[in-house]
Amino acid sequence: MSIFRRVGDFLFADPVRLIELFSALNLMGWAWLLAFDPSLLLRDSYAGFAALGGSAWAALLASIAISQFAPMIRRFRHSANLRFMAMAAASGAWLVIASNFLLSGVSTTAEVNYLLLSLICMVSGAYLGWTSRST
Repeated sequence: MSIFRRVGDFLFADPVRLIELFSALNLMGWAWLLAFDPSLLLRDSYAGFAALGGSAWAALLASIAISQFAPMIRRFRHSANLRFMAMAAASGAWLVIASNFLLSGVSTTAEVNYLLLSLICMVSGAYLGWTSRST
């Protein structure tokens, strides 16, 4: 089987896979940024994250991303349930991120983008919870 076929089979295994991958990679990006650039929390638009600290947020977001990656990469007995829970956690994380930008008073497109990502993860998670054949 060619590498392109294997990648295609992985990416398009079901309608939610690309959204999961997009969310997980973005959460890892956030985790990386918060872990290795804590000065970012000094900006007004990131002030809501300062109370918990960059390393705690990084650990939280990375753990959610890993919980999304694990059932995608390796199939478990209850992969659909694990994927559902990971998408619910990701939806919550994106909602917290969107709320932080909204409450910061700094006008950016981040509020809308992260709110949409939260809603997309919520709907995708509901799909995973609804269908039992998702892997």
